[in-house]
Amino acid sequence: MRDAQAGVSGTVTGWPAFGLLPPCEECLLKKIDASAQIGDGGIALIHQLVNKMGFTWHERKTDAGIDGEIELRNPVTGEVANRLILVQSKATDRRFPGENDRSFHFPCKQADVAYWMSADVPVLLVCSHPQTGEAWWMHVQGWFSDPAHRASGRIDFDKRTQRFDSEAAHRLLNLADPHGRAHVTAAEHRDETLTSNLLTVTIPGLLFSTPTPLRHAREVYERQREAGGEVRDDFLLRDGWLYSWLPPQQTALASSVTGATDAIDTAGWAASAEPARQRTLVNLLNNALRQDVTADCDWHRGRKVVYFRATDDLAPRKIRSASGRQRLVFNPKPKKNDPDEISYCQHAALEWQFLQVDGQWLCALTPTYHYTRDGRRDSLYLSELLTGIKQRERNPAVYHLTRMWAVYLHSYDGVLDPRETILGYGDLMTFTANRAINDAAWLADPRSGPDSDLDQDTEDDGPGDELQLFEVEA
Repeated sequence: MRDAQAGVSGTVTGWPAFGLLPPCEECLLKKIDASAQIGDGGIALIHQLVNKMGFTWHERKTDAGIDGEIELRNPVTGEVANRLILVQSKATDRRFPGENDRSFHFPCKQADVAYWMSADVPVLLVCSHPQTGEAWWMHVQGWFSDPAHRASGRIDFDKRTQRFDSEAAHRLLNLADPHGRAHVTAAEHRDETLTSNLLTVTIPGLLFSTPTPLRHAREVYERQREAGGEVRDDFLLRDGWLYSWLPPQQTALASSVTGATDAIDTAGWAASAEPARQRTLVNLLNNALRQDVTADCDWHRGRKVVYFRATDDLAPRKIRSASGRQRLVFNPKPKKNDPDEISYCQHAALEWQFLQVDGQWLCALTPTYHYTRDGRRDSLYLSELLTGIKQRERNPAVYHLTRMWAVYLHSYDGVLDPRETILGYGDLMTFTANRAINDAAWLADPRSGPDSDLDQDTEDDGPGDELQLFEVEA
């Protein structure tokens, strides 16, 4: 090449020949803009979260609206069943439109929506903030199946219920295979305390048998009422003998017996190989519990439950639980069209069963409800009311009601007026497991959307009027 300033003709290659300054060294470097970096961060975050779910992520190198696929696998066995979910990622380090602590929305192009809706497998839109590690998801076909949503092209996200994290794994399984075989939820390696409904019980060392001319329990009740004293339930008639937990001569049962009283060792009957003795002992334990709660509860012979008695003026009745909170155990419900009249009354009720395990007596508590018209007579809609509340209540509601009955039977100070009991009631048995399962995975309905698990009763919040019956502010 010749020097242009020497006046020699030749090929001109220098920038000054064009009247331009040479570019700086920095301008010659290749760059990746911030948006591409953020987009890669969103994909990397999805990859990380999918791995935590126990699934497999496949990124697409070339895409027209789908960034990758989630291949579902059983986290316990590792088995895969050729079930896929397509994913479109939208990432930003700024706020999404309308974003606050609870929600945001994302506007979608109609061409993208049409492309996603044409897929024959589920498509997720995952919006994320890669810098904070947060992501949220929406099932596109489910959302845009609503014509109003389709017309708007906008997806609304609830940040509480639509987090894209390991807790969403069971929903993705249900989404990809709503009618297929059940999936095993992976158990986590952590300690979890399990509270059972088994209440430890101590029974008296002796029971008493006395000859009687009576043959029916109603005759015993009539004799007690005629005597004018306390009417007791803790007895049993068998083949001309009256069995009781106290010597009958010391109670209102005195008028029902004749002859001498014998003491029986309950431990011997409990260990007896004779089924008749064991049945008699269990029946006496059932009657003992009825007697122990008779100061506050009535017995429903047809349903075989005890339930808290109505107040004389039909005012709500409360007892204090172990946590110190007040719980309603009797609650009259007014008519909607006439608040001065009662529609029905709701009572806390209890079913139970006595068990002997390795020499230890246990009482299995099953809390339930009873409904009356006026505090005494059964409601005409008893079955419907029971069915309705059983369909709505969740595990936390049953747990707190079970604890309430356990506390009441134990007769802790401050729950109700102190009372003497025949049986000694301990605490609910607890067990510690070294594996735990996410409860939401068992409660989710595969036919419902991401917010189907919101209706969970807690000790501080109840989802509706019925479930709040047994828990009110102190």
